[in-house]
Amino acid sequence: MCFFSEVVIISVGLFHSVVCSVLGFSAPSLQIDMEPQKIFSVKDVILNRRGYCITGTVHLSQYHLVFSFVANTAPSTTNNGNGSTTSSTNATSAPPAPASTPAPVTREIWIAYPVIDRISKSRGSSWIYNSNTNNSIITSSGTNGGSKEFVERSPPPQSSINSQNQSGQLSQSHNDDYDHYTASHIRLQCKDFTYYSFDFVNDLVCTEVFAKLSSLITVSRTENDIRSMYAYDYRPNYLEQKLELKGWDIYDPIEEYKRQGLLTENEDYWRLTNVNEDYKFCPSYPNFLVIPSTISDNVLKHAAKFRSKQRIPAIVYRHRGGVNGNVIARCSQPLVGLNLQNRSIQDEKLIGEIFRSQQRERSDTLPEDNEFQSQPQRNLLVDLRPITNAMAQHALGAGTENIDNYRGKAPKSSSNNSNIEATEPDAPPEPVTLRQVNKIFCNIDNIHVMRESLNKLNAILNDLDRFPVSSNAQKAQSSYPLLQQLLTKTQWLHRLSIILQSVDRISKSIHLNNTNVVIHCSDGWDRTSQVSALSQLCLDPYYRTMKGFMVLIEKEWVSFGFKFATRGDHGGCIGAIIKKEPKQTSTPSSEPSKGYSSETSSENSEIVEVTTASNGISGKSVASFLQRAANHIKNTATTSPYSPLNSDTENGENGKYVPNSSVYNGSSEKSPIFHQFLDCVYQIHRQHPSKFEFNTRFLKRLFYHYYSCQYGSFLCDTERELKIVNRAPESTVSVWDYFNSRPMEFANKSYNGGEQPDDGVIFFNFADVKWWSELYGRSDEEMNGLSNSLDRKFAQMKLNLANNNSNNVTGGASSNSNSKNASPETKP
Repeated sequence: MCFFSEVVIISVGLFHSVVCSVLGFSAPSLQIDMEPQKIFSVKDVILNRRGYCITGTVHLSQYHLVFSFVANTAPSTTNNGNGSTTSSTNATSAPPAPASTPAPVTREIWIAYPVIDRISKSRGSSWIYNSNTNNSIITSSGTNGGSKEFVERSPPPQSSINSQNQSGQLSQSHNDDYDHYTASHIRLQCKDFTYYSFDFVNDLVCTEVFAKLSSLITVSRTENDIRSMYAYDYRPNYLEQKLELKGWDIYDPIEEYKRQGLLTENEDYWRLTNVNEDYKFCPSYPNFLVIPSTISDNVLKHAAKFRSKQRIPAIVYRHRGGVNGNVIARCSQPLVGLNLQNRSIQDEKLIGEIFRSQQRERSDTLPEDNEFQSQPQRNLLVDLRPITNAMAQHALGAGTENIDNYRGKAPKSSSNNSNIEATEPDAPPEPVTLRQVNKIFCNIDNIHVMRESLNKLNAILNDLDRFPVSSNAQKAQSSYPLLQQLLTKTQWLHRLSIILQSVDRISKSIHLNNTNVVIHCSDGWDRTSQVSALSQLCLDPYYRTMKGFMVLIEKEWVSFGFKFATRGDHGGCIGAIIKKEPKQTSTPSSEPSKGYSSETSSENSEIVEVTTASNGISGKSVASFLQRAANHIKNTATTSPYSPLNSDTENGENGKYVPNSSVYNGSSEKSPIFHQFLDCVYQIHRQHPSKFEFNTRFLKRLFYHYYSCQYGSFLCDTERELKIVNRAPESTVSVWDYFNSRPMEFANKSYNGGEQPDDGVIFFNFADVKWWSELYGRSDEEMNGLSNSLDRKFAQMKLNLANNNSNNVTGGASSNSNSKNASPETKP
C-alpha cells in the first residue's frame, strides 16, 4: 500500500528555491528541468531541529528532498541567533488591524540527496527519542563524581504550530493531542553539518518514505551510473549562461606552466611531455607533464615501474618569488619492497635531473655579483606519512626512498681507482658529484584516521543539534568548556596543525634556503595534494586570487587524480537500504583499508628528519618485522561496506520491511581530505585576511558543492574519467561558473592586492588553529571559547584606535576636535 500522493511537475514555478528565514536554512541554486517528473509528497510531517519544530509537507523529487511549510509574516522579525526567526510586536501597542495582517508565505528547504551522509528510522517521535537519553547529552564528571548539565532538554511540544492543510485553511497539526508513541521519525545527518528529524504520524508512512528515500539517495551507486547524478540534468541559470569564460576553460596547463616560467621556446631546462597523452602511461595523471629537458620519454617509462600506480615525479610548480627558481615535484611512493634493496636507476636519474636542471637554470640566470650566488643548493625528499607507516609499506612491496641512492655518484675507493689506472692510465679522475639531499617524515596520518576524527566531530554536533541551547546565557557560557573539551578529543585541529606544519617547513625551505622539494605520500593523491597545493598557496600570491585558486584546485586536485568520488562517497548513505549489491568501481589504495589501528606514530616531534640510511640492521630482522606488520594490516582490514539487515545497525527496524536487502555501512575509502584542505586554507585566511581576494563564504560554498553533485567538477576520480569516460565538460556545468556568475558575493572587502613584502610569500603560525564555526553551524564562542571572541574585540578596538590616530595626524591641529569624534571609515 502506498501512502504517497503523486504530483507531476510541468513548470519550474511549483518549487521556488528560497532561503528559509524561520529555521535558518539556505537552499542551493536550483533549476528543474521542464520535462514532467513525479514528485512523491507526504503531508503533516513535523520537522525538528535544535529543539524547534514546524509542520509541513515532504516532497521527494528525483534529486532533492523538499520540505515546504507556511510561515506567517509579522510586522517585524527578530533573529534569535539559533537559526530561527520570530515575530516581535510592542506589548503596549494596540493589535494591528486585520486588513494589515500579511498573508502567510510558503517556505521551502531543499536537501540534495548526495549531501545526506546518514539516514536512520526509529519508532516514536523525535522528542521521545531525545527524552530517552539523559537530561544532559554532554556531561563532564567532576572531582566529586557529579555531572554538569551542558544543554537543556526541550519539553514536549505544547504550542500550536500552524501549517496549511489540503484545503488551504490553517489548522493545528501538532498540539497536546499529538501521540508521540505511535509516531515514527527519520533522522538525516548531512555532510555539510546540517541535521534534520522528520516526524510522521504513522509508522507505515515513515517506513515507505524511508524505503523510497533510500532508493533515491543511492540510485547512482546501485545502478553504477554517474550520469544519474543531478549534474547531468542541471541547466545553467541566466547568470551562468552569460559568462564569456566558462569554468571548464579556466585552467590551461600550458598557459599555467608558461606563467610559472617552466615552459619556454628553447626548452633549455624543462619540457612538456605527452607520454601520457592517451592516459595509458598513468591513468590517474594528467595528459601533459613537465619534466627536465634532459630526460627522455623512454626513461620515464622505466622509472614508472618503480613508483606506485606509475605516478612518477613530475614538476608542478616553479617559485618565481625568489631569485633561485626552486621547484616542487610530486609523485607516489617508491616500490622498494621487503628486502629494502630494490632501486631504479631511471627513477634516481629523473629526480637527480630535476635538481640539476634547477641548478643549471639558476647559474645561467643569476648575475655573478648577486649576493645569493654563493648560497648552496639543498634538496628535500618529503615523505608525508608517519615513519611507522612508511616502514610498514615495505612489507606490501612499497616503502620509502634510500636517500643515499639520490645523492649522486660518490668517489670510488682507492682499490678500484688503482685497477682503473692500471687499465686506463690516461683516464682523468672521476669528479665528485654528491648532492645535498635530505629526507623528512611529516607524520600526517592516513585517510582512515582522518575519517575517524571527523566521525567523532560529527557525533558531537549531531547530539548538539537535537536540543536547544540553554536560554540562560550565563549557564550556556559556563557549559562551553565542556564542549570544547570534547571537541579537543576529536584531534581534528591537531591533525590540521600537523598538515600546516609540513606546509610551513616546505614553503620556508623553498623561499629562504634554495631548496627543491619532492613530495609524496603513499599513492600521491591525498596528502600530497593537500601539502603541495597549500605550499603553492603560500608561495604564490596568484593562487590567492579567485581565479588563481580555481586554477590551483584544477591543477593539483582534478588533473593529478584526487579521488573526489571515492573520498566523498558520492551516492552512498550510511543506513540506507541497498536493494542489490553495487559493483565496486574504485581502485583499492595501496594503503591498508582499515589499518589505522596499527599506524600510531610514536615520534616526539611531528616532523622526523632522516639524513643517512640505516645500515646497521640485519635484513632478516627487518623482513620479519615488516611481514608481521603486513599480516596485521590484512587481518584488520574490512572487506565490504555492506551488512545484512539483521546486523546491529542504528536502523533498528529496517529488517522488517525490505527482505533480501542490505544496509549500507559506509565506504572504507571515504575520507575528508578535501575538507581538510579547505579548513587549512581557512586557517591561513584567518591569519592573513587581507592576502586573499575571496572571502570565507567562498570556501564554505565550495565545500557544499563538492558534495552536492550539482556541478560536474568533482564527480570523478581522475582527469581521464572526467573528460574521456564520462565527458563531464560536454554534459555538465563547471562549479566555477557558479562562483564567477556572482563574484561580488565572494569578494573579500579587505583584500590588498598591491605590492607585498617577501615577494608575496606569506608565513603563518601552524599552531594557531581555530574551529571553523561558520562551517559547523555553531557560534564562535561555543566552539572556540570566550577568549577568541575577546581577541576579536581587542583587535577591533586596536583598529579603531589606529584609525583615529591616523585621522588626528592627517587632519592637523585645526581639525583635531573633529577627528576625535569621527567614526572610523573601515571595519574589520
